[in-house]
Amino acid sequence: MYELVTDIEHLSDFFPQIEFKRSSDGPLEVGSVYYTRLKGAKKWVPYRVLALQPNARISAELIGEDQFFEVLRYDHRFFIEGADTVSYEKVEYKFRYGIIGRIFNRLVGKRLIRAQILNAHLRLKEKAEKL
Repeated sequence: MYELVTDIEHLSDFFPQIEFKRSSDGPLEVGSVYYTRLKGAKKWVPYRVLALQPNARISAELIGEDQFFEVLRYDHRFFIEGADTVSYEKVEYKFRYGIIGRIFNRLVGKRLIRAQILNAHLRLKEKAEKL
C-alpha cells in the first residue's frame, strides 16, 4: 500500500477529480515537492513532503495558495496486522474565506472531505488486493 500512496503520478487512481505531478524525477524524500490541481483547473498547487517512513508513513502539507484551503496537512500511516495492512489517515484542514469557510465546513465541507478520503481508501484497498 505504501508504494501506491507514494507514487505521486498515480494518485489520481484514488482521487479521480485531482491531478498530481512531481517537481523532480528523483526518489520521493522528505522535503520533496509535488503539485495538485482539480481536473480542468489551470493552477497547480504545491505540497511538501514532511515525513516518509518506508511501509509505515507519508505526511505532507500544502505550501502554496489553494483556491479552497488555507491549510491542509495529512499524515497517512500503515500498520501491519497479521497478513493485512491497515491504512489510517489524519487530515487537518482549514477552508479559506473566514467565517464563510467555517460555515461551509459545518454545513457540508466536513462531510465532503470525509467522503473523498473514504472513497480514496476504498479504491486503494481494491487496487492493493489486486496486486
